[in-house]
Amino acid sequence: MTDRNPADNTGRDDFLTLRALGHLHGTLRTRHGLSLLDYLTLGFLAGAEGGSAPVAELKAFLGESGDRVSYLLRGMQGLGLVDRRRGDRDRRNVRVTLTPAGRARFVDVERTANSIVRTRPVAEPAPPCHAASAPDDVR
Repeated sequence: MTDRNPADNTGRDDFLTLRALGHLHGTLRTRHGLSLLDYLTLGFLAGAEGGSAPVAELKAFLGESGDRVSYLLRGMQGLGLVDRRRGDRDRRNVRVTLTPAGRARFVDVERTANSIVRTRPVAEPAPPCHAASAPDDVR
């Protein structure tokens, strides 16, 4: 995001990143039935060693609360995309693992996301606003 105040928009579209993310989220919902957070979760697990990681690491990656991540994972587990297992020694530790169906879904979703990012590039931030100077003929 830029340091600019949205109320200071001068007519130029300064919200390209937000629009691109909104488009990505909507397309993922429509085509794949997944949210942007679902996509990020699948990507995190696909990049993790063995497709598995502690829920605490996923929580830190997403920057979400434990309750929110639990809710997210419950839905993804219901779709057969991930599996959650409690630790044998410490039941508080939970690992989440990408299932084969989750890996296949991620490949499809990643293809969609990449095509959107390629066709909707994000512009560089607008230059900072400076006080407008009066035209030469107005003094």
